[in-house]
Amino acid sequence: MKFFAQIISLSTAVLLLASCNSHPAAKAEPTTAAPAPAAAAPSPVITDTTISKAEHNQLNDIALYLAGMKPDSSVAIPQKLQNLAYYKLYSDSMNRGFNHIEEIRLSKMRDWAKTELADELANPKTVFYPFSGPDILHCVQFFPDADQYIMIALEKYGSLPVMEKMDSTKTIATLNSVQKSLEDIFGKSYFITHKMLRDVSNRWNGVTPVACVFLVRAGYTVLDIKYKHLLDDGKTMTEIPTDSMSKYTNACVEIYFQKKGASKIQKIVYFKTNLCDDPYGGMASFKSNVALQTWLNAMPECYTYVKSASYLMNYGTFETIRNICLKKSKSILQDDTGIALRYLDKSKWSLKFYGNYVKPVSDFSGVDQQELYEVYKKDSANIKPLPFSLGYHWANKNTQNLMKFTRK
Repeated sequence: MKFFAQIISLSTAVLLLASCNSHPAAKAEPTTAAPAPAAAAPSPVITDTTISKAEHNQLNDIALYLAGMKPDSSVAIPQKLQNLAYYKLYSDSMNRGFNHIEEIRLSKMRDWAKTELADELANPKTVFYPFSGPDILHCVQFFPDADQYIMIALEKYGSLPVMEKMDSTKTIATLNSVQKSLEDIFGKSYFITHKMLRDVSNRWNGVTPVACVFLVRAGYTVLDIKYKHLLDDGKTMTEIPTDSMSKYTNACVEIYFQKKGASKIQKIVYFKTNLCDDPYGGMASFKSNVALQTWLNAMPECYTYVKSASYLMNYGTFETIRNICLKKSKSILQDDTGIALRYLDKSKWSLKFYGNYVKPVSDFSGVDQQELYEVYKKDSANIKPLPFSLGYHWANKNTQNLMKFTRK
């Protein structure tokens, strides 16, 4: 792809971003789902009344600049940085990348959602996106008007750079880092975790800056960013300094944003957390994280979205997060890397399938689902094709699958 080659040649940094799509290999276990933890009283969708008006333009201007788009002013981005010859090349490259995926993927996703997710579009709710990485981009194509998006993955939080304090050298390095982070999204539609784990030193390619780039590219305005900590009671959030995030087990970043021309304020809540029931990467097990379990069990009824999730919820070691998804969801939209079909009580869910189910890519073994093979073979005449490529079989839309489970 010509635009992709240009992106790679333009980027000189070696800083790569990835998604939460890589845990150590585990044996898939056909265990029966255990009862979900008891839920606390449902928490309301929160619209923070303390959203900073003073920082509004500055935050959005930085997001626009990182996205290769023209900032609304020169308050946060000095004119000398906007006028860099390199920035023109960067902007052209980003435009080519986003225009390409808009044509081949994003526009087709939105059109598909108008019919296949009509109920979800008519009744916005919380969207729950476990194993998300910073990928709000694809999520808002399917669910553009949700009240809030709760995202959990292994990626670092990151923060928006203070551009007015940067010289041209640091600015170019920052832009390179952001652009390098997007290579896999432009080419494949998902991030790759091992790349992130290979380089955790650069804060500009974490979830916060990349998510903000995606939001402004998707037509939203970034209003405010807050860094918080969920207390041990699993109910109370308190604000913390950006540079103290690593000191807290359940720190999170909240990104407030708004669709252009709309009055509704929407929110991303992102937790960097191990979702495995076993310890991983120096982090405690999710099974022992009672505070976050309590918070998730108290979230409003949601639509769950899962893609490119390394088949983790196939495994017995991801029982806790799987049970939360099954308990809290009104509907679940996923590819075959999400919840294995054997875990669904068919008497409680209506099932709908799309595309084609083929053997999982060679990176993963022991996650073939014979039940899915049989479903796609038996009901092939009634299974609609997918008009876009999304997920691990990124090179061929005819090998993609999606499935929608709706609670009866």
